[in-house]
Amino acid sequence: PTGKRRGRLKVFLGYASGVGKSFRMLDEGRRRKERGEDVVVAAIQPTISSEVAPLLRFLEFIPQRVVGGVPVMDIPAILERRPQVCMVDGLAYDNPPGSPNAYRYQDVEQLLVAGVTVITSINIQHIAEMQKAVEEITGKRVREAVPLALIEKADDIVLVDATPEHALQKTGDGASRASVEKQLARLRELALLLAADIVDQQLESYL
Repeated sequence: PTGKRRGRLKVFLGYASGVGKSFRMLDEGRRRKERGEDVVVAAIQPTISSEVAPLLRFLEFIPQRVVGGVPVMDIPAILERRPQVCMVDGLAYDNPPGSPNAYRYQDVEQLLVAGVTVITSINIQHIAEMQKAVEEITGKRVREAVPLALIEKADDIVLVDATPEHALQKTGDGASRASVEKQLARLRELALLLAADIVDQQLESYL
């Protein structure tokens, strides 16, 4: 045993695309940097909004490696750089064949074990144990999944809340507006219940 302290994990949880997870997460990175913490960005979403772009310009970015045409987090470079805080925008990615870890969440676990604090973002449909409930609401299931156990181990969980109307504007979904709003409202309720449940479990564990 090295006695090295494990890094802290903070998760920004959203109920749908467009609620503002990336902005909230990177804005926290900006504030931490202004307070003097050593912050880097290790992964960003393939498409970024006009609100997020200025935050990225303010923060140091560790370039991702390209494996089989797919960008992946450069874990050796991050560990060599040894930042205090590493921002990972989008926890639910599968790494391509040939990567040391099969999933991005395993990359994050490696950073935590090395003592690096990780701040990351995820939508509820990417949590493995929630996928059936989400599929019942939306009729869709995404391929990438992260085990709920990792989210439950987070030191901090922030529910990024926005009205279904706001999420609908951001996603620009072409389906019936009323139908999509209803789906988003149900997903939001699911995310609220999950976040409350995790906080309750953490409180019980603490007590």
